Amino acid sequence: MVSWGRAFRGAAAVVGFAIIWWIIGAALVSAGFYISGGFGLYGSSGATYSAIGIGAILIFCGSIISILGVFAAFLKVLPEIVAEEVRGK
Repeated sequence: MVSWGRAFRGAAAVVGFAIIWWIIGAALVSAGFYISGGFGLYGSSGATYSAIGIGAILIFCGSIISILGVFAAFLKVLPEIVAEEVRGK
């Protein structure tokens, strides 16, 4: 059985990796909002349709990267813990 200390270290690793992926995803989402004119002082800042489209794609990609990054972090740490237990470490 996994010890509480190892379980909490694994959880901390998952949270650490998740924060990294959230930062990367948030950077893409912010870039998407900026390109599409979402940060304009009075609403749209005169962005073209292509800029709005590119911004929407960046927002979508940033969101997907954030979500999949969290799942990947969990799937990266969990097998390591299981392998250590199977080896009898």
